[in-house]
Amino acid sequence: MENCLAQVLQKDMGRRLQVGQEIIDYILDQEKSHDLEQDQTALDKMVDGIASSWVNSSNFKVALLGLDLLSALVTRLQDRFRAQVGTVLPSLIDRLGDAKDQVREQDQSLLLKIMEQAASPQYIWDRMLGGFKHKNNRTREGVCLCLITTLNTYGAQALTLSKIVPHICNLLGDPTSQVRDGAISCLVEIYRHVGERVRLDLSKKGIPQSRLNVIFSRFDEVQRSGNMIPSSGSDKNFEDEDSVDGGRSSSSSSSKAPPGGRRAVMSSVRRPSSASSTKSTAKEAAAGAVDEEDFMKAFEDVPSVQIYSNRELEDQLTKIREVLSDDKHDWEHRVVALKKVRSLMLAGAAEYEGFPQQLRLLEAAFKMSAKDLRSQVVREACITLGHLSSLLRNKFDHGAESVMPILLNLVPNSAKVMATSGVAAIRLILRHTHYPRLIPIITSNCTSKSVAVRRRCYEFLDLMLQEWQTNTLERHVAVLTETIKKGIHDADSEARSIARKCYWGFHGHYSREAEHLFQALESTYQKALQSYLKSSDSIVSLPQSDRSSSSSQESLNRPLSVKSVIGGSITRSKLVGTRVSTTPGSLQRSRSDIDVNAASSSKSRLSTVPASSPFSSASTLPPGSYASLDGAAGKSDGRVRTRRQSSGSVGGASPSVVDSRGRSRAKVVSQSQPGSRSSSPGKLLGSGYGRIPRATVSVSNTPTDKRSRIPRSQGCSRETSPNRLGLGKTGRPAAFRKFLDFRKLTAPFYLLSASNTSMRLTKALHN
Repeated sequence: MENCLAQVLQKDMGRRLQVGQEIIDYILDQEKSHDLEQDQTALDKMVDGIASSWVNSSNFKVALLGLDLLSALVTRLQDRFRAQVGTVLPSLIDRLGDAKDQVREQDQSLLLKIMEQAASPQYIWDRMLGGFKHKNNRTREGVCLCLITTLNTYGAQALTLSKIVPHICNLLGDPTSQVRDGAISCLVEIYRHVGERVRLDLSKKGIPQSRLNVIFSRFDEVQRSGNMIPSSGSDKNFEDEDSVDGGRSSSSSSSKAPPGGRRAVMSSVRRPSSASSTKSTAKEAAAGAVDEEDFMKAFEDVPSVQIYSNRELEDQLTKIREVLSDDKHDWEHRVVALKKVRSLMLAGAAEYEGFPQQLRLLEAAFKMSAKDLRSQVVREACITLGHLSSLLRNKFDHGAESVMPILLNLVPNSAKVMATSGVAAIRLILRHTHYPRLIPIITSNCTSKSVAVRRRCYEFLDLMLQEWQTNTLERHVAVLTETIKKGIHDADSEARSIARKCYWGFHGHYSREAEHLFQALESTYQKALQSYLKSSDSIVSLPQSDRSSSSSQESLNRPLSVKSVIGGSITRSKLVGTRVSTTPGSLQRSRSDIDVNAASSSKSRLSTVPASSPFSSASTLPPGSYASLDGAAGKSDGRVRTRRQSSGSVGGASPSVVDSRGRSRAKVVSQSQPGSRSSSPGKLLGSGYGRIPRATVSVSNTPTDKRSRIPRSQGCSRETSPNRLGLGKTGRPAAFRKFLDFRKLTAPFYLLSASNTSMRLTKALHN
């Protein structure tokens, strides 16, 4: 702590720039700075040194580092930072008038963060009233702008406006026009939140009638535009008071829930009177948060216009560009200009030949609007960008690339309406504009120091992996792989969870690269990926664009499903197991020339085969396993073929063969001695048809002398046609019918061979 305090109090500018980030990391690391909250004296000195020497520094880079240091302290101390508010507020009020836009923006964001995490908005504004009388006119204007942002973020009920309105009325006579415009904008914003009571109160303040007319005309414009915000603090809250007080607490108002139409409400106001209020809805609790649904509703909520020529379109877009590019224009004029862009788009502006060039010229104006300090301007800019993307699709590629960094900078903004507007705009752009050059912009922010930015960027990455085509992603496979790997190792648990979802989305596009990434991970991360897949539907991880092809590929790899006799569905492994365990010897076709030893050995092997051994594909079926395919192919035509074996010995003849239609055919088979003619066609047929199926013996493991030499298909098609199995009209395999014809032709040779064998045996016995 002492070393950190010494670094804060040093005067060397160069040294401050070097150690600034180290001090921030020290403050945020609770293990290293465990004594930060214990030594109150050192903490007070540190805060005072940062506020006086860093924030008030003439070097804007040091001032920005000072604001970052205070923001880190607010994050670390939370409501315990309230004791330091009086120390830092004078410096923060001064910085509202800084010459650098970046300093003013960051200073305002820090004030809103303090209101959110350390103290209530009213507590802060009670101590900021002196800013309305600041000697610097930029500061007076900045205080007005900060009040507008506070109203849009927390609503009118978070503030006691009766204390603030008199200071604003004093600024109406300020010698600087920008300050006067800022004061009028404040009053208009208060009117938008509170309503007609403001008009009555201002008429009692002694304001010159000419100025009142200007203000009242602005009130009328807001009322006609439909931008009024319904407030639970209605006129009933002002019955006993003569001044505007949007934050007046009463038993009647505190018990009412805010209406659903309201967008800007309090998120974390720590006022005692709010303890008795009922809970708002989730969307209202997000302090004016918006989403894609709100954007889509606002797309067409604009005045209708007509375009008669290309020249007219160019003139209108030129005027819009001039308004948006000049920050001296009133913010409400900029909002109207942004809505005018959407009106022109709905009128068919994209169909005119001059539109693409005008759109390219508007990109700088859009970027400036997205960086505006007024949340209403930022919101309208984001809605307009989302609308352009949804209409132009990939034609908006250059504009999307231009504004994407600006929109990502809105994500960590403490003003929820601005942060959520940026997120919704990015989502709409990523859904409709599939531009490969957006990928590096998103992935580069996945390593941001801000946890909120990293979480959101992994959500955006997952959205791209789900929505985009594979060929759009192929240029950045290496970047995606590295980004997902970093996300899996991220320090934040939520970011890691989203990164695991990104991995499975990436796996749906590039399975080989995903497998290589999986193998490169430590076992703990591999288990986390596997558990994530088990806890969610695997099909969800596949991208929409490739889901059909991936599903068809999966159908080849998983066990086949066949309908059982009773109408159920069982897997092929179960079907094979059932057949193996329940196929009696009586169902096997009678053969007179079968080898008894081979049959017994086959039965012994059959008894050791587990019932659950599945065939992974048709290529691994055992040779001649027609019986195992009978259920899938033979039953497809609704007939069950039965094969019966005679009850006699192996040397007997089969009296008949009965099929499912009840017809019997007498068939005489030549008798032979067991084991003779081991290489005869009958022996070969024994391995090709009628053999007891062996579920675990694959083709590669079958000995050459026992392999069937009858040609057969080994494809993985699940065709159920009987012709595929070689069945003719007689219900027998074609190969078997050919063999019968062959036996008729070769019968004399078999008789001659038998007689010669008998003569040799007789001669041998005599000798």
